[in-house]
Amino acid sequence: MNGLDYRLHEFLPAPERRAVLLDASAGLSLGVVPGLEDWCQAVRPALAWLDGLICSPGQLRRLSNRGRADAALLVRMDWTNTLRGQSFPLAPETATHLAILSASDALELGATGMACSLLLGYEEMIEAECVKTIVQLAMAGQDQGLPLFVEVCPSGPRVALPDKAVELGASLALESGADVIGVPYPSSPSLKTIAAMLSVPWLLKPTTPVAAAGEWEEALDLGAAGLWLDHTWLAPSIGFKQFADRARQAAAIGD
Repeated sequence: MNGLDYRLHEFLPAPERRAVLLDASAGLSLGVVPGLEDWCQAVRPALAWLDGLICSPGQLRRLSNRGRADAALLVRMDWTNTLRGQSFPLAPETATHLAILSASDALELGATGMACSLLLGYEEMIEAECVKTIVQLAMAGQDQGLPLFVEVCPSGPRVALPDKAVELGASLALESGADVIGVPYPSSPSLKTIAAMLSVPWLLKPTTPVAAAGEWEEALDLGAAGLWLDHTWLAPSIGFKQFADRARQAAAIGD
């Protein structure tokens, strides 16, 4: 087993147990996320049951004294302002996407893997920059033994057919060299198309906590490797504990 496969298995366990990855890096773009004001204190209890935690570079440095059974830490390799809505104090006038780390930087931080976004529905320059970043990180990751997780994000204003956009994003991520792909739930037909297309592990992001049970059962039957959750699952009205309970329940479906 080479270094890349070894690190990959740190956050993707054996096939009989599905993985749960939480992306807690949204603060890189949004500032403090409600429920995660004290970031370390909030996420530390979840390390025991998560398989992987996606952090910003600064967050990763703060999570010391982790045990062998705790979640693997992946580092966010890019920055985008597309998470910011019109209600954000500094609402973006134009979409921006930037690579912020190299694979060597991720290794120096002690990351188990890298994570970046594939934005769809934006200007051609933004989408091209995402693909370029993924290709470069994937090639460097192969050389340095670091797996790359790519999340498909069909959130741009130009997306006319969301289901087809997710299919396109999954295809682009695969062709660009992703080792693991995060797929937001599209529709049943599109999910079947994606599952048949992908030759690398993929994780499902359910649309809502209410819909998670049915969507996860469907993805499980199609061979999904686990769940990928992000800050949108953390409603402002609830704390991290309630959010964690939701994720546990969703991951337990099909066990």
